[in-house]
Order: sequence, then structure tokens, then C-alpha cells
Amino acid sequence: MYSNIRGVQILISFLKEYGIHDVVIAPGGSNIPIIHSIENDSYFNCYSVIDERSMVYFALGISQEKNIPVACICTSGTAVSNFLPGITEAFYQNVPIVAITADKNPYFLEQLETQKIRQNNLFNNVCKKCVDLPLIENKDDEWLFGRLINEALLSLSHNGYGPVQINIPIVGNVTNFTEKNLPKVKKIDIVNKLSNSIEWGKYSEKLYKASKILCIIGQNICFSERINNKMEEFFKHFNLVYAVEHMSNYSGIGAVYSYPLTETSRDHMNKILLPEIVISFGNNISSYEMKSFLRNNSSSIEHWVIDESGRIRDTYQSLTALFECTIDDFIENIINHNANTRNLKIHSYYDLWRKAIKSVVFPVFEYSSIYIAQLLASVIPENSVLHLAILSSTRVMQFFPLKTGVKTYSNIGALGIDGCLSSFIGQACSSSNLAFCLIGDLSFFYDMNAVSIKHLKKNARIILLNNGGATEFHLMMGRDKIPSINKYIAVDNKRIAKGWIESLGLTYYSVQNAEDAEKIIPMLAQQSDRPVFVEVFTDKEKDAQIIKEFYNENYPITLKSTVKTVAEKVLPDKQYDQLIGIYKKIINDK
Repeated sequence: MYSNIRGVQILISFLKEYGIHDVVIAPGGSNIPIIHSIENDSYFNCYSVIDERSMVYFALGISQEKNIPVACICTSGTAVSNFLPGITEAFYQNVPIVAITADKNPYFLEQLETQKIRQNNLFNNVCKKCVDLPLIENKDDEWLFGRLINEALLSLSHNGYGPVQINIPIVGNVTNFTEKNLPKVKKIDIVNKLSNSIEWGKYSEKLYKASKILCIIGQNICFSERINNKMEEFFKHFNLVYAVEHMSNYSGIGAVYSYPLTETSRDHMNKILLPEIVISFGNNISSYEMKSFLRNNSSSIEHWVIDESGRIRDTYQSLTALFECTIDDFIENIINHNANTRNLKIHSYYDLWRKAIKSVVFPVFEYSSIYIAQLLASVIPENSVLHLAILSSTRVMQFFPLKTGVKTYSNIGALGIDGCLSSFIGQACSSSNLAFCLIGDLSFFYDMNAVSIKHLKKNARIILLNNGGATEFHLMMGRDKIPSINKYIAVDNKRIAKGWIESLGLTYYSVQNAEDAEKIIPMLAQQSDRPVFVEVFTDKEKDAQIIKEFYNENYPITLKSTVKTVAEKVLPDKQYDQLIGIYKKIINDK
């Protein structure tokens, strides 16, 4: 029988997944649930050493002789401190020791709780990885708990051997042992260029058998022609689709711009699009709803990350494999380690995504920020540079296609408003092509001094969406939920850029309506003898409302049909339009 404490069950399950059989145990109170659960499981070889100062050295000897990782378990308090000499020796001899340190409730740190000391960072300088596990109160806690254990146990042998610490809070009944089975956990594997053919072959075989493979390409600076060719070859072999955004900077065979579908569908994405395997590479994506879609279905998918630096990025809470290599190395190994090489004639999963994306209905937008984005996207020439300031500016541009070779940037790595304009000017001054920046008023005025950088060139085109504050928060909540929203959250902004811009010698235009926009925005695609600045005036609340209406018109047809069917049954007069109207209002408020 195992302890009823969920965290203890998960920890033991992971030890078994990683093949850690040998466990050295010191007596104590806090670690009773771990000790008794392990000693009742025949999988483990248990050793008893009373003195914690001695037990790590004892474990070191076992590990060296057997050439395996060994776990050491102690109670809380100074017992943990007594691990330090042995862990230090293990670190400098590159011996894989797992220091499992039982802890008290973390909320009681520095509150005169018995045996509660700062034990989560005692070994930082002499461990390859130290993790401090959370209390498990919900699904996200459990995901974090498992991910941290994975990170620690992977570090035992990743890029060399050495000790790790797993600090686990023990909260609950320490003498309750009625659980018969351990929970199933997701072990993360690391595969690299040096991994053997069997390992690569296993993953290659999985891909050949899978019928729905979603490759998510995050923010990238550029792809070389060689990598483009590899990715197109990869597409020909597998039933996959490349989900891209503008910042992915990829538009080759197999690519679909997923953003319009994921954002308008929100949490009602059609399950028919749910992948079996997700492969991701590159940095962040701007789509919130792609993340939600995959996280909400994390138990049904496998997630593989391709990351040359070997970072654990479990974005979709379903990570099972980390490929520590370049994208072209990954593709080459996957294709070369399977005898079933083929060229698919039908790409059914790609076709599903294309069909779903084509179903998104685009209205004739009224004059607003999204109207300006649509117009701007149509005039930006091929091979230009485009910088999208975060949030609203990034969002509205994602709905519209760009011409071939437009290189797109956005500071979505940390998603801060503080340097969007400065980054753009650095990009523009390093390019000989036209360079465009779409930026909101709060971001612009935060970084407005960047316009005075003397390296600003005549190729620069800055389009300021001045809507008097932050559209983002009206899109999220609105004045009906927070009447004072414009005071401190969305912030009423009355500033105008004209005086500052003209004082710096830029060509300045003002856009007040659709007629102005149709006249001025196309001029940005023409060469000029000075950098050009266009200040577009809209209203933040109207901008948000138009986007909400766009989203509402695209809630899934299948959902609408379901509502209609139910309404027909319960409403004799078939007055289902009223029901749909209520539903749309709920979505709008959301």
C-alpha cells in the first residue's frame, strides 16, 4: 500500500519510470509517507543508514560501483543540512545522487514551525538541479509537480552526471497508507544527435503511424533555404500541418495561418482538429487560444519539443520528448531511421485545418484598428520588415495575409510595452528594404524617445494606432464589468504625437477616418526622402467592440447547430434565435 498523499505517490511513480531502484533511507517523521510507501514496493532495494552525513557517501559508493543513480531520503530540518558534504563530493565526482528531502508546509516558513528551515536552496552550488515541489491543490499544481521532478531526474545524466535535489512538502496524514496503485505519470525523454538508432527509430515509427501531427512554429528570425527545403520534405512524408503566425516567418508547403481560427473559435475549437502529436520549435506564439485548446486536452496528446539548448518547455502540459538538436537534424534523423519512407498523396490533416480556417467569416470592417491592419497588410511590399508592437497591434495584423518574404518581428518573448519602437528602429536601420511598425498609443508614448535615435533611416514607416488608451482591456472585460476601467486599467490617453514627430523632421500624416486611410496608407509603400509617420485616430471601445462582434459571428457552426436542435425541441415556436442571441451575449461579455 502507498501513502494517500498525492505528491508522494507521484514522486514514487517517477522514481520507477526513471529506473531508480536503489534507495538509502534515514529515519525521521516528515519522510514516513515516502519511506513506508517505498519499503512496501518490491521494485526498490532499500538500505538503512541512520546518520545523514554518512548516508550520502554510502549512496555515492553504491552508485560508483553499480554505475547507476541512487536516491537518498531524509526528514526535514538539519537532517537536510547534513547531506551537504556528501552531495558536494558527489558533485565534484560527477556521481548521480537524488537527494529527496522531506519538508514541512511551505506556508509556515519562518513561523516557528518545528523542523521548518530554508532547505530548498541548501545545495544550489553543488547540485545540477534543485527543485522545490509545490503543494498539490489543483490540476496545474500537479502538472508543475511532475514537470519539476522530470527536470530534476533528467539532470542526473543530461550533459554529464551529478547530484540533484527534490524538496517535497509533506502535508496530510503521514500514517494513512490505503492507496493500492500509483498514478500514471509522463516521463520526458531527451533525444539528441548522438542517440542510437533504436531511440530515433521509435519516434520515427510513431510519426509514421500518426494521422494528426500538429507542428507549431513559434517566433523565429528566419529560415534558411536549406531548412525550408527540409521542412517541405518532412511535410511530404507525414500527415502533418505547420501552424504558423506572422512571427513564425515561414510560409512554405504545409503551412496554415492558424490564428484567425483559434482566436475566433476560442474555447470551442472543433475536437476534430485535435492532434495526436504536437511538435513545437521556435520561441513564443501570440495565440492565447491555441495554448488553451491544447492544454485543455493535454491528456490526449503527446508534445515533442525541438530545442538545441535542451530547455524543458512544457507549454501545453503534455511534454513527453525533448529533441536537443536543430530542426534539420531532427527531420533528417526521423526520415533516415525508418524503412517506410513514403510520399503521402493525401494530407488529410492539413486539409482539415485549411477547411476550418476557410470557414472563418470576415465582415466588411468599419473604420477601426482592425480596418487599418487589413489595409496595411495589403500594401506592405514583398521582402519588407514588419514590427508588430505587442497585444492589440500584434492581434489585429494576424488575421490578414502578408506578401512573400515579409520578415515579421514582435517583442512577444517577455511581452512588455517598453521597447517596441526601439527594437523596430534597430531592425529598420539594419535593412535596406522598407520597414513598417504598427504600434499602439501606450506602447508608443512609453518608448517615444526612440524616434530621436539618429540611426533612423528614410525606409522607416511608423503607424501609430492612437485610440486613446488600451483596447486590450476593453476586449477582455469592458466598462460594463468594470465601470471605472478607463481610469487606471485601460487609461484614457489624450496625447498626440504630431508635435514631437514634426520636431524630429519626419514626414507626418494624420488619419481620422476611412477616406484618409484609403488615401494615406497606400503611400507608405512608396520610397521617400524621409521616414514617414502616420497617426491613426480611432476609439478604443469601438475598436474592442468591432473585434468582439467579429469573434461572435464566428462561433462554431457545429455549436450553433446544437443550440438550434435543442431549441427546436424545447421551444414549440422554434424561437431559437432568441436563445442564440443570449448565447452570443454571454460570449461577448466573456
